[in-house]
Amino acid sequence: MNYNQLTEELNRIADESAGDVSIYATTHEGEIAIRENEVKHSASILKVPAAMACLAAVDRGEIDLDMLLKIDEPVGGSGVLAYMSGMEQMTLRNALTLSIIVSDNTAANLVIEHVGFERIQAFFNQVGATHSQLTRKFMDYDALARGLENVATAKDMVRFLACLDPSSEILSLTSKQQLKTIMRDQQLIDKLPAFQPIFDETLIIGNKTGTLPGVEHDIAYFETGEKYVNIAVLTTDWEYNHEGQQTIAQIGKAVIQYVQGNLNSIHS
Repeated sequence: MNYNQLTEELNRIADESAGDVSIYATTHEGEIAIRENEVKHSASILKVPAAMACLAAVDRGEIDLDMLLKIDEPVGGSGVLAYMSGMEQMTLRNALTLSIIVSDNTAANLVIEHVGFERIQAFFNQVGATHSQLTRKFMDYDALARGLENVATAKDMVRFLACLDPSSEILSLTSKQQLKTIMRDQQLIDKLPAFQPIFDETLIIGNKTGTLPGVEHDIAYFETGEKYVNIAVLTTDWEYNHEGQQTIAQIGKAVIQYVQGNLNSIHS
């Protein structure tokens, strides 16, 4: 699949979708933009820029990843910490990792508490993510009742992914490699990476999902050789979330065929 075919396929999927689909992708050949500035409830995808803000502070010498954090306010939803007994503390490094690979809400809140909303917002501003905001911790219903909501756009999420590119100077090489590895170790891979060939070690995918009732998101980087794609797919208004998951998986399938140069039918 070439760049023009990829563009046509992503537009077709978005147009035929029963939900509302926003896509922004940058490739080695150009960009693809479909309602890329629509502001949507972010769900868990903002855990990636929160982790980036943490790593940027580490790069500046302000934060130690090996600092032990007390787990005193476990919250439910996604993740594992809230369901484990005897877990009283963990390192910031491990909290950051769990916040991404299993989207652990308790771990993400530990990262947010230690980094602070001010540092996180400053990082958003530095990156130019002007339409996205992290204003409350995860599962914080009191803050939600006060009107505080976490929001994002597809274009802003790709701005964050661009911080992992070799040419970016936002994060150190060590921090970029660390976060890319964490995203590559993602356990929730039923959306953009769903069609990744199991034994193909030349195709590297790192992703982070987000899910709420009627909401399905995924952001990812795809790399193989000199080809790459950074993509964010934000979708809402689903009657059944599974439909959103399948739609994003089909988008991921097209991206995989593009970076692999697969000339087979895109509808196979």
